[in-house]
Amino acid sequence: MERKVILKWVSIFSVSFFILSIVELLDLIVFSTVISMDLDGQQFTIINVIFQSGFMSIHAPLLWIILLCIICAFVALALSIYRVAKKQIIEDYNLAKFLLLIGLFLVIGGFIKMSFIVLLGKNIINTGLTTITFQNALYSPTITPVIGAIMWVYFIVVVCSFLISGLIFGGIGLQWMLLIQNERDSQEQ
Repeated sequence: MERKVILKWVSIFSVSFFILSIVELLDLIVFSTVISMDLDGQQFTIINVIFQSGFMSIHAPLLWIILLCIICAFVALALSIYRVAKKQIIEDYNLAKFLLLIGLFLVIGGFIKMSFIVLLGKNIINTGLTTITFQNALYSPTITPVIGAIMWVYFIVVVCSFLISGLIFGGIGLQWMLLIQNERDSQEQ
């Protein structure tokens, strides 16, 4: 495989990965502080529903904070991938291992992030008169504006793209490691 081409694509991926993660971070902040929910005739921002109103269970704020931390970790991962790709001093076998590790981190981190998104979405909002899951409240046009559903779906789209790119990076890294190992084995014989 051509080393410069792979480094170029890794740096392009890290920039797009960084942009997606920053937009996701801003989405979480804007999503929580700007979008309002109409619960029993009263308007609440999503952050108020999660943290202050007492409508959701005690672990909902913890899920939101962990989701925020995971997104920040993905931003840091994107920056570290970019730094390694720009150095261009890493040898081929280590670069192949690095690609495999990127793929593993993306797949494992993507599944963890999706788990927290699903757990937060399955949380029950109970106002006394209304009992609905958080995700159904976001998708209900009578409770939340359409932009709320769109912003919630963005989290899922980003996780799916990270999972797919993790599989691609892991596969490329593994294939390149095997090619390098076959070349070494054939040179030793």
